[in-house]
Amino acid sequence: MSTCFLTRIAGLACKFIFIALAFSVFISTSFAAISLEDKFQLTDTVNCDHPSWSPDGRKIAYSSEQGIWSINADASRSRKLFDALAWDGDPEYNYDGTMIYFASESKNAFSARYISVHSMGAEGGDIVKLTESADSRSPVESPDGKKIAYLSKLSGNYDIWIMDLDGTNKKQLTDEPGDASSPSWSPDGSKIIYSANGDIFTIGLDSVRPVQLIADSYDNIDPAYSPDGKLVIFSSDRTGDYDIWMMSSDENSFFRATYDESIQKSPTWCPDGSSFAYVSNEGGEFNIWVKNVYLETVEFEILDKYTEPESIERNHYLESIRVFALENPEKFILSVLVISFISVVSIIYAFLSRLK
Repeated sequence: MSTCFLTRIAGLACKFIFIALAFSVFISTSFAAISLEDKFQLTDTVNCDHPSWSPDGRKIAYSSEQGIWSINADASRSRKLFDALAWDGDPEYNYDGTMIYFASESKNAFSARYISVHSMGAEGGDIVKLTESADSRSPVESPDGKKIAYLSKLSGNYDIWIMDLDGTNKKQLTDEPGDASSPSWSPDGSKIIYSANGDIFTIGLDSVRPVQLIADSYDNIDPAYSPDGKLVIFSSDRTGDYDIWMMSSDENSFFRATYDESIQKSPTWCPDGSSFAYVSNEGGEFNIWVKNVYLETVEFEILDKYTEPESIERNHYLESIRVFALENPEKFILSVLVISFISVVSIIYAFLSRLK
C-alpha cells in the first residue's frame, strides 16, 4: 500500500514539473520580443577593436596591438594580415569579401604623421593607399560596392565623406561642429548612420542636413543597421557602463542587449542577423565577443518618431571646386590669383578702350 502511495506521489510530481516547464516555455515565447542566447569570447589577446564580419559570416577582421588581424567565426585560425609598425585599425570587409579597407598611420618626408585610408586583399597583400593630406579613417564600402564612406579631417573636424573605390570624386556629406564617428551604410545604400557629440544621426547621400535619431544626455556611439534595416545596434552609457543596445530604426524605441558590468562597444551584425560581434573588457582585456540573437516580434515601446527631410540636390560644380580647394590649397590660391589678375587686366583694358 505504501508503494502504491509513493507511486502516485511520484506521478503527481512528474505532472507538476511538466506543467511548470510548459508554462515557463509559454511565458518566454509569449513575452520575449528578442531572445538573446549564449555569448562567447572569440579572441584571447589584448587591445582588440573594430570587429567586421566577412559577407559570408565565416570570418571576422579586427585590430589588435596596432595591427590588422582576422579570425574564423568559430574562434580558430587567428592570423595577422597587416602591420606597418605604426598605428593600424578600423578594418572593414568590402561587399563581396575579397578586400579589406583599413586606416593606417602614414608619414611624408618633412611632414608630420597622419592617418590615411588603405585597401588590401582579404588575406593581406596588395596594399593601396586611397587618401592623402589629412587624417582619414573608418572606411566602409557601400552595399552595391560603388562608394566608400569614411571620416576625414580635411575641412577641420572629422566629417563624413564619400569617394569612389579608387579614392577619386571625394564629396563631403556632413559639417558637424564636433567630430563625427563610426559611419555605417543602410542596407539599401541610400543613407549613412553615424554618431556625433554622443548622439546618433543619419544622412542621405544628397541631403543638406542630417536627421537626428537619438538626442539625449547619454553617450551613444558605434551605430550600425541590422541586415534587414529594421533595427539599429549601438553602444550607450545610459545605465552607467557602456552596454549594447538596439533601437527601432523608424520609431526611436530601445532594447538593452547586454547587461555586463564592463565596457561593451563596437557592435557589428553577422550578415544573416543571427548574432552580433562586439568588443568587451569583461575578462580584463579588450577582446572580441559574439552573442547570438533571434529577432522575433519586436515589441518596443514607441518614444518618438522622426520624419526624413526632403533630399536637396547639391551643386556638383561648386562641390568639386570646394573639394579641390580643400585638397590643393596652394593650387587653388594660385588659380584664384591668376583669374583675379586676368579679370582686373580685362576691366582696365575695357575702361581704357572707352577713353580713346
